[in-house]
Amino acid sequence: MKAILLLFSVGAAGYMVFKKLSLPVPAILGSLFFASALNLAGFFPEAHLQWISRYSNLVIGCYVGLRVNRKSLAFLRELPVPALVVSLSMLILSLLGGGALYMMSDLSPQTAFLGSTAGGIAEMALLSMSLGADVASVTLLQVFRLLSAILITPVVCRVWTKRFGGRERSRFPSPSPLRVEPPVADDGEPAPLGQTEGPSAKGYAMLLAAALAGGITGYVLRLPVGILTGAMFAVAAVNLLRGELPQMPDILRTAAQIGIGIIIASNITVPTLRQFATLWLPVVALTAIMLLCSILLGVLLHRMTGWDYPTCLLSSSLGGLSQMSIISEEMGADPLKVSILQTVRLVSILMVLPFLFAAIF
Repeated sequence: MKAILLLFSVGAAGYMVFKKLSLPVPAILGSLFFASALNLAGFFPEAHLQWISRYSNLVIGCYVGLRVNRKSLAFLRELPVPALVVSLSMLILSLLGGGALYMMSDLSPQTAFLGSTAGGIAEMALLSMSLGADVASVTLLQVFRLLSAILITPVVCRVWTKRFGGRERSRFPSPSPLRVEPPVADDGEPAPLGQTEGPSAKGYAMLLAAALAGGITGYVLRLPVGILTGAMFAVAAVNLLRGELPQMPDILRTAAQIGIGIIIASNITVPTLRQFATLWLPVVALTAIMLLCSILLGVLLHRMTGWDYPTCLLSSSLGGLSQMSIISEEMGADPLKVSILQTVRLVSILMVLPFLFAAIF
């Protein structure tokens, strides 16, 4: 417990510094940089990070599930074609990236393809064990891809929105109902969406029960990012059947973001950086190309759907499901669309590529 409190204290300090400097996604990036410095200095404590991961995924899944209501269901019919485009593009990009990395380095084909796949860090590490790949190299490549996406995508979103946001809003004047301004309460503070009265203890208890039940079910059924997706679907179902559940306190979401930064920082060690020094040129070149392709895919998605740039860029990002879902709110994107497209992308990769790699290797 002391180790977890220490890590959260360091992460919270990074959050406050980055927020003071007005940097994008301060809770994730601030905690990431401060916790990474602690790890590289050799003072990262031994802690059960799986509990931080479970908490973060539960909160993020609950947060996204709350965005599903009866009004938003009408907009889900927009998603099948964009989801298919994103999934196919990521599958092709992963295969091309693996082939390019194999030709540019002395890595084995298993290691090159698994390291270049736009899947999760844990999933690719487990798959690399079963296929005889270099687990350390695969993890290194996945961490660098994820870190690059988290650092670069919010900056691109901010710049793109400043330059083109106003022009595109005039062309597509019908925003998603998930982004409407909340009603204002008597005290001048925004009231929770869909509520005319203050949240009750019963509502919070029902929200907690739905999130826990869904998260545990997703974990037991071994769904991709099971706790997050399970909690998301369970909360969304209760929200639709019962009516509007109370909104989650912001402090819980901020703590989840800090937890994500801490988990990523735990993978950034001195041996990892030393190993990266021998592969930096092909890894940097490949990551840059894949990031550029993901940005172009986001532009294509914008042209197809007319959605705002942050939603399109985060939906096509190389980052993880939990990271992009929580960043979407900070960037003014639609968290429901981002989480659904990222979920479909991850599920398609985990359903197709493991069987393909097993047949090839």
